[in-house]
Amino acid sequence: MTKYIQIRHWDYWWGVYGCVDAPVSGVEFSITDDQEGNQLYFHLDLYTLPALREFLRPGEFMDKDDNDFPYFCERADGLFKGSEEYFVGSLYYRDYMPGIAGCNQYRQEGTDVFSVKSPERAPYYAVLFIREEKDLLPERLVGWMQRLSLSLFHKQFLYEIADIPSYECALEQLQLPNTGICD
Repeated sequence: MTKYIQIRHWDYWWGVYGCVDAPVSGVEFSITDDQEGNQLYFHLDLYTLPALREFLRPGEFMDKDDNDFPYFCERADGLFKGSEEYFVGSLYYRDYMPGIAGCNQYRQEGTDVFSVKSPERAPYYAVLFIREEKDLLPERLVGWMQRLSLSLFHKQFLYEIADIPSYECALEQLQLPNTGICD
């Protein structure tokens, strides 16, 4: 089964095409079941070792006094030493708000309002750091998703970037960033 990578920001393409003098050390994207991008499967932010070096600076990814900072540094050290291939830096969950029927269900059950619990929910978004020094160009991004697929999703998918804009289109977006999507 094929999953489609939908790049979320133009800065990725600007880096890929060399429109800006910046490494391609991270990318934010959605994984969808359809090429058009309407059927969301998951969101990911994928960052390489050069980006991780920046994120290790206190206040960049988390504050030094954050309880998770030592663990974050430990995981990062595992990537730098080669004992780990990747680690998850954050998981995000959608907010839960029951409908009116759910809000009042406790009354029919004869319990109290504290019995209205949010259901366990799966994450929909993750931030991953990978053991990669090179720029995260399209073919390398697809390769990493192939490698991570089984570990992340317990399914081996094929991945393909859904829409690769032309150099001209990327350059146009850089010069006039609020003009819309190129044809």
